[in-house]
Amino acid sequence: MSNILQDDIFYYCEEKNFRGIECRVSLSQFNLTITETGSGNKKRTINVDDVIGCLCMRNQDPNEGSRNPEQDTVSVFLCVYFYSLSKTDFKKSPYRKRETALLRCRKYPAFVENCDHVAKWQSLLYSLIQSNQIYPHMSVTTPNIAESRRLLVFVNPNSGPGVALKTFNTRIRSFLGEANISYDLIVTTHVGHCQQIIQDSKDLSKYTGIVAVSGDGLLYEIFNGLFAREDWDTMCEIPVGAIPQGSGNGLARSLAHFNNEPYLHDPLVVSVLNVVKLKSREMDLCLINTTNFPQKLISFLSVGWGLMADIDIESERLRMIGEARFTVGALARVMRLRTYKATIFYLPVNEDTPSEEMPPLPPLDEPLPDQRWVTMSGEFVCVYSSMVPFIGTDLFFAPKSVLNDGIIWLMIVKAPISKFQVTQLLLSMDKGTHIQLPWVTFVPVTAFRLIPDKSVGPQSYLVIDGEKLDTQAMQAQIIPRKGRIFMR
Repeated sequence: MSNILQDDIFYYCEEKNFRGIECRVSLSQFNLTITETGSGNKKRTINVDDVIGCLCMRNQDPNEGSRNPEQDTVSVFLCVYFYSLSKTDFKKSPYRKRETALLRCRKYPAFVENCDHVAKWQSLLYSLIQSNQIYPHMSVTTPNIAESRRLLVFVNPNSGPGVALKTFNTRIRSFLGEANISYDLIVTTHVGHCQQIIQDSKDLSKYTGIVAVSGDGLLYEIFNGLFAREDWDTMCEIPVGAIPQGSGNGLARSLAHFNNEPYLHDPLVVSVLNVVKLKSREMDLCLINTTNFPQKLISFLSVGWGLMADIDIESERLRMIGEARFTVGALARVMRLRTYKATIFYLPVNEDTPSEEMPPLPPLDEPLPDQRWVTMSGEFVCVYSSMVPFIGTDLFFAPKSVLNDGIIWLMIVKAPISKFQVTQLLLSMDKGTHIQLPWVTFVPVTAFRLIPDKSVGPQSYLVIDGEKLDTQAMQAQIIPRKGRIFMR
């Protein structure tokens, strides 16, 4: 019993029975156990990691007072909200199912005493189910207690099918209420709106984290807004949350993959659970230099040029159909396959040394210093890189990727290549088997440089986290563990 943190008698209430069944409730670091005290000793165990919040309530039974006048002013309820992993139907994949446990407390003869007693249970539960980590970005005047849990939430109403704001109001807001998390909501009105707010905000440190209800585009703005701040070295510690509502949701899908969560059944549930637990992990970011863009950029997801970048940008007009736009765009691009001329340099991962932040690369018009750089020149069909496993719901791009492994996973496809081979490449990406194709170069690197030959042939797009730039020389280098992401 040494692992029991709290133990007491409650009455477990089921629907339409607010008197409840007497039970012993025990709370450990990992489980909330409810055991009937009768002869049956029926037991129910709730995984603490599945719990998102709990509320204290007054008696909700309108008839209780007529049966027992004292009861209506004495009892206090503890309502526990949790999302269990359901595996009841072997024909279906597992999924997160919303459940509640309503516990009535009448330990003391006075309502205030019962209320104080339940509040202690509530406080202990929150200390287990939500993070108690210290956030270095937060102001020293902000206490690290439950009252300080506040999120800055950005919603892009035009993401994907265009229902992000409706989804926030009808579903996400109730999650935050159950988790007892307050928030400030900003609905973006134009491209760059979110980034400008993040960059200019004077009181960003009061928030526990920043959440994007959108596709990957709003996450790109958040990270680049943080990077543009003078206090970047401190504010990069602020956790960022990804709630997928766009046509491209690579980061949200990757986080679910890391936790082995049933993302496909309901991407929203598993992603919101990552946020409301308020637990965060370090993640790698990528520093980007280009010739035509004066500021350095931050990438959290991917950098692409060639075939897959073309598919991404040219299917943008079909965003109202969600991620199906990538399939339509792929069919159109394979039928009109293009190749592009360029020179590519990449620095393979040195497995003999740990992944530490490397010195800045020289300017693009200067030679690369390290002799270990590999050079490839000629015509290419695709150059694409990512720091996470998934770049879309069904695009398992980098199967071996880890959130903070200090690696950019780089794919290079040289020409000539047939339309059949390109089709095989795209189809095999849903299982991650594309990396085994003999005409695909797939390497872990810490940096790479791309110099397109703009003097000949057609030009592709340069795409950073789904955002389009005109074709230009660019280079990317990993900055290990420089960001933070909300993740259970």
